[in-house]
Amino acid sequence: MRGFITAVICIWLTILFPALSSASVSVPYQTETLTADGNVIETQTAYAPIGLFAKGTEMINPEDIYINQQDQIYMADSGTSTVTKFDEEGNVLEVYGEDVLNQPLGVYAKENGDVYVADYGSEKVLKFQEDGELIEEYERPDSPLFGASAPFKPEKVSVDTRGNIYIIGESATNGIIQLSEDGAFLGYYGANTLAPSVGTFLNDMITTQRQRANLFMKEPPAPGNISIDDQGLVYTITSGTTWEAIRKLNIEGGNILPPAMTEETNLVDVAVGSIGNIYTVGNDGIIYEYDSSGNLLFSFGGKTNANNRLGLTMQPSSIEVDDVGRLYVTDREQGNIQVYEPTEFTTVLHQGLALFEEGYYVQSEDYWNEILRLNSSFGLAHTAKGEALYKQQEYDEALEEFELANDKDGYSNAFWEIRYRWMENHLAGAFMIIIAFFVFRYTVKFTDKKKNILQPVRDITSKIKRQKLVNELLFLTRFIKRPIDSIYYLKNGERASILSASILYLILVVEYLLRIYWTGFLFTDRVLENVNVFFEAGAVLLPLFLFIVVNYLVSTITDGEGRFRHVYIGTIYSLAPIILFILPITLISNVLTFNEAFIYTFSMQVIIVWSIVILFTTIKEIHDYSFWGTIRNLLVTLFGMILTILVFFVLYILFDQLYDFVSSIIEEVMLRV
Repeated sequence: MRGFITAVICIWLTILFPALSSASVSVPYQTETLTADGNVIETQTAYAPIGLFAKGTEMINPEDIYINQQDQIYMADSGTSTVTKFDEEGNVLEVYGEDVLNQPLGVYAKENGDVYVADYGSEKVLKFQEDGELIEEYERPDSPLFGASAPFKPEKVSVDTRGNIYIIGESATNGIIQLSEDGAFLGYYGANTLAPSVGTFLNDMITTQRQRANLFMKEPPAPGNISIDDQGLVYTITSGTTWEAIRKLNIEGGNILPPAMTEETNLVDVAVGSIGNIYTVGNDGIIYEYDSSGNLLFSFGGKTNANNRLGLTMQPSSIEVDDVGRLYVTDREQGNIQVYEPTEFTTVLHQGLALFEEGYYVQSEDYWNEILRLNSSFGLAHTAKGEALYKQQEYDEALEEFELANDKDGYSNAFWEIRYRWMENHLAGAFMIIIAFFVFRYTVKFTDKKKNILQPVRDITSKIKRQKLVNELLFLTRFIKRPIDSIYYLKNGERASILSASILYLILVVEYLLRIYWTGFLFTDRVLENVNVFFEAGAVLLPLFLFIVVNYLVSTITDGEGRFRHVYIGTIYSLAPIILFILPITLISNVLTFNEAFIYTFSMQVIIVWSIVILFTTIKEIHDYSFWGTIRNLLVTLFGMILTILVFFVLYILFDQLYDFVSSIIEEVMLRV
């Protein structure tokens, strides 16, 4: 409900202050967003710098900033060793910690006015009353659960609605240090995790939890900053990694955001807006805004040079957002706080998001239409508009929006509704057609048995099948039923030839290309505009031909009986299940939703495994190997393929360098002559 109220306030502000036109904003940086396909594009200016906050107030090294619900602003300054409280106009209301604080790096204020300061220099968290009186000091916990060698160097601090204190400590790889209001150690919370790898998977498989604890294990990086939203959810930021660099923690400390939602490794702070939007800033001055689900909305900003241009920073240390969406960024190097204001474009986006997050999909549609009018490539707007159309049961239009947004879940839901409606309207007719087909088939067969009316058709069919090439191509079906017997005819050259095999290789390439273009939207991630037909054909033929050549060469030195033509023909005929069934399965993918996805995936797995089994049998029979001899032959073949690729890669690099060298000599000679 709060998001809906925020949207109403934003509308009111837009009416009162219509001058926030993105078209007229001039800023020293570009604003970028992501399309539905994940491409970075430039978009309208999202935030414009409007000045320095509390200009004229002494700031040396501002480290952290916090804004309470009354829009009072607290700033921790390690240069002055104080925490300053401002009103929203930048007037100083109170100064905390004079002659008490050593090196304050983090600050948080409760609704009752109590101020918590993470003092790195004194290795304490200090609590002040609203009037500036020091009332509590939280030192290193003496609990054995904290760890005898665990450091306690507070860098950031935050407090939840129950009064529990969350402390980000230097090198605290066990997670966030959690204390009760009276200072008792409650445990570590929300420890970072390592990105999954083959090594960690195997380690987890073969060791117990106790054994893993005793082993020397790589530790995950420690979180670097923290924020808590109005619902009590904890957010952390971690630099030096792309795996869960931004985390939104549930009650158990697990991350509920996509683990790879950002590729940035230099993030220094995180803040949460009134509608759940997530803001981060990197040490390069780039500011990022995400929605509550982790989808990137905007990135903007950058580093300044000696010109000190407004909107650019030198060493950003903290970011915060107030209730109307203004951003405050502290710059440790320049000793100031810059303020950014959302443009009209961003205000409209936030209004739509506020309604969307609260489930008012239909009411948010007008805002998404406006966003798409200004930027038709804004992926999130297509998703949101699709949801609005879906709620209004306009499933065809919703399907188009979900496809533009590359939203497969939404597309699947809309397509299910469309398919269900079609079945309601046409299922009876479809059954009648099927019944009529079987009746017609039975009637024709019965009449043929009596009067032999299909004999001319059989004669024509038989004549076509007697054609040598046609007979060789149809031999493909026998490979599925009797692969071992078929290999006997293949070796004798009776039922297959180089020509028929070459045609089947061509058919396989064509089917692969058709699969790219015909696979249902839900089961492909290919962007058709980026498909290179020649590259895709090479991706099929080159590995196959490399396998054929290497397998033949390996077999000649391991007493294999097969000739090159046997391997060439046998390889493509072994792929009979793929050649015969890949297109029908591809077409079926166009009428399935995610609820029936197993039909498509399982069918593809079956034909691939089936082809591998036939290929194994073909290699075994062609070269007259034993079972283990065939396995050894295939492993050596794979090794030979890898070695061949490496050799060609090295040769390519050498010839490329030789070409550059010769070209540079020729250019030099031409210039001097």
